[in-house]
Amino acid sequence: MPTLKISTEQNGKRLDVLLARMYPDYSRSFLQKWIKDGRVTRSGKELISNYRVRVGETIDVADPSSGLRTPSPKAGEGIPSPFLGEGAPRAGEGLPSPVVLFEDSAILVLNKPAGLVVHPAPSHKGSTLVDWLEDYLGPKVTGLFADSSRLGVVHRLDKDTTGVLLVAKTVTAQNMISKQFQDRHVKKSYVAFIEGVPESPNGVITAPVGRSQNVPSRMAVSSMGRPSETSFEVAESLKEVSLVHLYPKTGRTHQLRVHCAAIGHPIVGDSTYGSHARWAKDFGIHRPLLHAERLELQHPTSGKKVHFEAPWPQDMKKALQLFRRSFKSLLLMVCLSAGVKPLRADTPDAKTATPVKHRTSASSDLASSTKSIKREMTSLKEQFKALIEEVSALQDRVTSIQSSLDELSASRRLRDLEKAISDLNGKAVNTSNVTEDTKSQVLDLTRKVKAQQDLLDQLRDQVDRLQRQLIQKQAHEEPTPPVPDQAAKQ
Repeated sequence: MPTLKISTEQNGKRLDVLLARMYPDYSRSFLQKWIKDGRVTRSGKELISNYRVRVGETIDVADPSSGLRTPSPKAGEGIPSPFLGEGAPRAGEGLPSPVVLFEDSAILVLNKPAGLVVHPAPSHKGSTLVDWLEDYLGPKVTGLFADSSRLGVVHRLDKDTTGVLLVAKTVTAQNMISKQFQDRHVKKSYVAFIEGVPESPNGVITAPVGRSQNVPSRMAVSSMGRPSETSFEVAESLKEVSLVHLYPKTGRTHQLRVHCAAIGHPIVGDSTYGSHARWAKDFGIHRPLLHAERLELQHPTSGKKVHFEAPWPQDMKKALQLFRRSFKSLLLMVCLSAGVKPLRADTPDAKTATPVKHRTSASSDLASSTKSIKREMTSLKEQFKALIEEVSALQDRVTSIQSSLDELSASRRLRDLEKAISDLNGKAVNTSNVTEDTKSQVLDLTRKVKAQQDLLDQLRDQVDRLQRQLIQKQAHEEPTPPVPDQAAKQ
């Protein structure tokens, strides 16, 4: 059992502070619980966390690792239930497990699959990433963290968002990485499919994000929200959708999803924030197509800049292939197919070839058919061009309608803000009135208390006077001691 001899410099320090310096790999909350459990004693007596040590004392400390269970299987030895291997979950057999992208003594980098919740929550019943971490890392690592619901998870991804997720394996690494996130030194890069094509190929979305007043389970752009900023770049325009890179500067809940919806281009498959239902019906997309592609930060141990990348999930790869089959390509294929068939139908077959004496007539017929087909192809191309122009016009109308809706939405939000300000002013006035009433009541109570105090002082004076009178009366009523009879004595 390790002992701690208190020196002159340590005199008067809190016990939990000294232990935090002695065991830097353990959180202070964990060590406070260790003290509470009676694992830290002085001469056999248990101590408390805020105990002030004295010079010359000897503190006995049970090794924190001695109370932990035997570690569970490591990487490569199998993933315990309820998780499966990489890939989509099979019905009734659990959830897909994350893939380890990198691991050392300080950090663990994972590629999180869709459908896996990171932290336990009252609204979620079932296994989470934290459950997987408890099995994968084992109690020797998880026991370092006081909060068992978070362990070393320093940031989070939504349930259906895939990609890079960073986990700290020590308290020191957790604190250093958390500070990098707070100071916004961590660079995050996401890739997503959004509906439509933004007017600009790149830009910055600056809009405060807060809890929705109408639907508390959702977030929304709100003047009462926290400042939020997202940069975007259009990587590929696919007519109905666009492939974009997203670079969040802040890390608000649902920030990317809310910001994309706020500019009129919700993430494909994100029905919560306005995406069309047709994506599920026509393309089999049942989640927001959002992927955390890259994460860059300073390594908590070496101090060097490191970055980690997660490959795309299969559903996003498949979606890209489907989206690339644009409407123009489909129409062109139909037109070409319609033009080729007559040519094949009019071509003389070897078994029914025309005799030699009629070859001139057959050649003339073939030339005539070829000219007819060319005229039909020209006509089809003109029709195709007209269709494209009509589609472009429809897209312009949709964009105009969307702009009008955005203006209406902005106007409605402005009215809501004005109403909220008016309500706040009313509450402020009411508060002021209540304050004045309270002041009046306090003054009345003060006067009453003073009157009672004056009355009490008068009663005390009367009691003192009565006591003096009683003492004087007792003094007058005392009998005079008898004088000795001299004659009797003689």
